[in-house]
Amino acid sequence: MENFANKIENFKIKQAEFINIHKPLFFRIYNTEEFEKLNQLLSNPGIIVFDFIHDQIKELIKCKNPSKKFTPSELESEIINHIGILSIYEYGVWVYYPWTNRVVHILDEEEFIEVRTSRNQNKITKEERNILLQKKIGVIGLSVGQSVSVTLAMERVCNEIRLADFDLLELTNLNRIRTGVHNLGLPKVYSVAREISEIDPYLKVTCFPEGLTEKNMDEFFLSGGKLDLLLEESDGFDIKILSRYKARELGVPVVMEASDRCTVDVERFDLEPNRSILHGLVDYLDINKLKQLKTTEEKIPYMLDVLGIETSSLRLRASMLEIEQTINTWPQLASAVTMGGGIATDVSRRLLLNQFTDSGRYYLDIEELIGNKKTSQIEKIESPILKESLTQSEMESIVLKLNITIDENHITPTNSQIQLIVEAATKAPSGGNAQAWKWYYSKGNLYLFHDINRSESLLDFDQLASYISFGAATENLILKSHEINLNPELILFPLTSERRVICQFTFFKEKFIASKNSNDHLVSEIETRLTNRTISERKQISPNVLEELKQVASSIDGAQLKIIDSIDEIEKIAHIVSSVERMRMMHKRGHSDFVSEIRWTNEENELKRDGIDLNILDINATAKAGLVVAKNWEVINTLKKWDKGSIFEKSSNVSILNSSAMCLITMPEYSPINYFNGGRSLQRTWLTANKLNISLQPISAATFFFARLIKGNGDELDNDSQKELKQLRETFLNVMKLDSIAINDIILFKLSIANQPSIKALRRKLEDVLIYG
Repeated sequence: MENFANKIENFKIKQAEFINIHKPLFFRIYNTEEFEKLNQLLSNPGIIVFDFIHDQIKELIKCKNPSKKFTPSELESEIINHIGILSIYEYGVWVYYPWTNRVVHILDEEEFIEVRTSRNQNKITKEERNILLQKKIGVIGLSVGQSVSVTLAMERVCNEIRLADFDLLELTNLNRIRTGVHNLGLPKVYSVAREISEIDPYLKVTCFPEGLTEKNMDEFFLSGGKLDLLLEESDGFDIKILSRYKARELGVPVVMEASDRCTVDVERFDLEPNRSILHGLVDYLDINKLKQLKTTEEKIPYMLDVLGIETSSLRLRASMLEIEQTINTWPQLASAVTMGGGIATDVSRRLLLNQFTDSGRYYLDIEELIGNKKTSQIEKIESPILKESLTQSEMESIVLKLNITIDENHITPTNSQIQLIVEAATKAPSGGNAQAWKWYYSKGNLYLFHDINRSESLLDFDQLASYISFGAATENLILKSHEINLNPELILFPLTSERRVICQFTFFKEKFIASKNSNDHLVSEIETRLTNRTISERKQISPNVLEELKQVASSIDGAQLKIIDSIDEIEKIAHIVSSVERMRMMHKRGHSDFVSEIRWTNEENELKRDGIDLNILDINATAKAGLVVAKNWEVINTLKKWDKGSIFEKSSNVSILNSSAMCLITMPEYSPINYFNGGRSLQRTWLTANKLNISLQPISAATFFFARLIKGNGDELDNDSQKELKQLRETFLNVMKLDSIAINDIILFKLSIANQPSIKALRRKLEDVLIYG
């Protein structure tokens, strides 16, 4: 084995000597000196000679006389006359390819080009061919660019090709790059140059094995004459941009073919010197930032800007969500790359011949052009049928059903006082920032209504999430009332037959209220409390602080706060939460809720003043781009068919693993009242945490899914989801040390020590939620 290994290593050393060799050697043996060199070369062991010059001359004669039908003897006579005084061995050129140790006997350049391009006519006339023989083309990036370069060479669209790529051939490249396994480890530029030389040794090929850089850009574009066309197929986004700036500066047109849907970009900088690069899609990009991008995942947002999210194929968009999850990079197929080589060559030829002068983006989607005439209906999102927003007349009719008694001890707050306390109430948290509350003030009484159309969602099972938000809003309202010397009495669910009216507040003179809340000092935190999604380094929270939070939470009758802060237990909760988040995104209704909940633009955020502002999420540009891609249900449905989607676990998992503690508020039993009171407990805890500079973020999907699983018998959940949820539930009960008999977990949240976010969720205007009767 040692001897074998030594032999292999010696072969590797010998091969390394040939790694950068990509140009053939020419021998015209009627030249004595060259004859001697070839003769000496033929003495080398293992050399292989291919001599079919006779057949090539025969083809040449036929090409020159297309209308004449030669007999075999006539053709032989023409061959002898054509060769003249030279022997058949002296005629033409002997070409040596060092990397294969082959010698091939071929026609000399002019005759070789004549014969090799003869079947291009009249697709390409001789006059057009002669124009193309003066052209120089640069190709950057040799994955798609390999197919483009070889096709350009086969069609003889130019006389010089400059190749730039710094990569080596890898086995994964062989799904789309036509080459042999013997070339693995070879620089792509040399592999392509060799292939072109084996097709047409007279075609000039210049290699830039370091790729295109800012340092060699002038040489690439100008050395030996300015390029007539740039074919840009680079994966490097900084070079993608910089090369266009240089092309525009020099007036060189650019063609780019993206294999997905055979997207073709044409930028006629030769005709439009002031044209925005990439059709203006990347005018905002900072080139210095692009230079720092290393991984494929980091490049995705910019790739989407270049290719366009909506115009990318469904499978590519779905695959983008799996990059660096279950695949390493974006996928490409040989069929698309090969077709791209043909399309780019066709476009390049017509451009160079001035037959095509437009700029633009074009698509040649084979699946759209050639497909079943009767296609199946694409699965549509079945959004829940939303009721009309709760109206004033509806609220008035409900209030009339209430048995309202007027006591001499009642007081009637002024409208300005009501505005103060309701405004404080609306600063409370709500699931997805839905703000599904409406307030109606009439005859000294204030009513809280549930505007159901704002909150219906997969997570708001049995309106549990809404009850929590109403409890939190009530806590704020009571705290603010006490601050301005109002003393509200709360009547919860005053009409059992009407779930839309949540509670009634009647205001009394102070002496008729037993005592004010011992937590009244928390009113100062209402304005600054927010959901802090900032992900920071995990830090421990003092046991004394955690104990204080427990005491505050339990100041609501029946409420208990369970806290876990060991990393092992937090990891288990992270797995549960991230799995449920994935489940929600892969659920049709859950996905629809997600799309409706996010405020995708600043304009939408300002207009609606609810939902989750995309800018609030502590995620990088790649993750934001992923969310934008994920807006399309067809993309998600494709991931479901592939049994993928782990990307939707990632952000939740990271967030929770960096938390200081995970907390759960529990109540004794399952009931709307307990969820409402759980919301009050949550708000007291949250305001206290805010006062102690502790950040809090609800992580609620898991508990609401569990409620749907157990109390709703898995309503709207498929069998696989129910099975997975049951397993997650068992882990959850064990980690949180809960009694599995009763559903008593109200809401889960995380605590952390983190910097305050610069952006706060908006609230709807008071006039949209407060109605006077």
